Amino acid sequence: MDKKICDLSTPCFLVDLEKTKRNCEHMIRTCKELNLHLRPHTKTHKTIEAAILQTNGTKRCIAVSTLAEAEFYANNGFDDILLAYPVTEDKIKRCLALVKQLDKFQVMVSGKDGLQCLEDHISDLPKGKVWFVVIEVDLGYGRTGFPWDSDDLIKTAKAVSLATKMKLEQLYAHCGNSYAVKSIKERQDLQYENIARLRKLQAKLNIDCSIGVGSTPTCSLPLDDNKLLSEFHPGNYVFYDYMQHLIGSCTESSIACRVMTRVIAHKQEKNTILIDCGFMALGHDGKKERLPLLDFCLIQGESNLKLIEMAQEIGKIAAKEGELDCRLYPVGTILYIIPYHSCCTSALHAEYQVHVGDAVVETWKPVRGW
Repeated sequence: MDKKICDLSTPCFLVDLEKTKRNCEHMIRTCKELNLHLRPHTKTHKTIEAAILQTNGTKRCIAVSTLAEAEFYANNGFDDILLAYPVTEDKIKRCLALVKQLDKFQVMVSGKDGLQCLEDHISDLPKGKVWFVVIEVDLGYGRTGFPWDSDDLIKTAKAVSLATKMKLEQLYAHCGNSYAVKSIKERQDLQYENIARLRKLQAKLNIDCSIGVGSTPTCSLPLDDNKLLSEFHPGNYVFYDYMQHLIGSCTESSIACRVMTRVIAHKQEKNTILIDCGFMALGHDGKKERLPLLDFCLIQGESNLKLIEMAQEIGKIAAKEGELDCRLYPVGTILYIIPYHSCCTSALHAEYQVHVGDAVVETWKPVRGW
């Protein structure tokens, strides 16, 4: 007998297969129209199935955030994998194993120590292999990478380009500050600023090198002026989430993931209902920024309900306006929560229940670990 969504135990992470396919197809089409290469990031889902959709079945050209992901995909037939995370000494042996296993495994240098690490292990490279190097550029986000106007960035890029056992593949900029914008104009201004900084950097470098940028907000609504770029590398778009909806990257109807939960008790004297979804099933992201005045997730189809608090395995829901009539939500009632951040929430689940309509058609098992 076919399994229905309502037959599933809760809490569970639901993935709408048709929406996921549409999101992937849209990003593939966007890059094709802009004459850009797409290197999708897999960190949102960490599954074989979604990565196949992102690569249009080629199993080539992906970015990952952990060595566990890189090994997982390499062992399942993927190639041209970029570890989009600073290379460090403690991970170098596993990197060397991937260099040997794959036709192309790219490592990211985000500081002088990263370059030194690669130089120290040139003699350990398998015969006929080189370090494919991506240099991370910080355009103002302030997380990782060389500051875009730093001398160290110029020196590192030139050192890599001149090295006999290294190949400079790309300059890589995450553009993570695009998540903080509040309007389309702010995002466009940020994108134009990033392009201007990359142009200045390219002029100073005077090295033939491709440039990749990307975050889901900037890649979902790209500028027309992308001639400087060669590659996009977004990731969250595969599922999208409430945060992306709030900043205009997608419509609510494009969000492909939900957490299914059930009502487990009533607290009528507190005007709340309790659900079996706490912070072990739904990420905290957005809670600090938006509560108590705003909602930090959506309860699908329930415009007057608001998740106000989470313990480890229990969540509390109240009415946004007026008193909550608990009788409208008997124990066992199923509710669907659209998470603020799908990357954070999906990471809490050992498997995803994939559905078409009300029918569960697959179970996807993401890789975990570092």
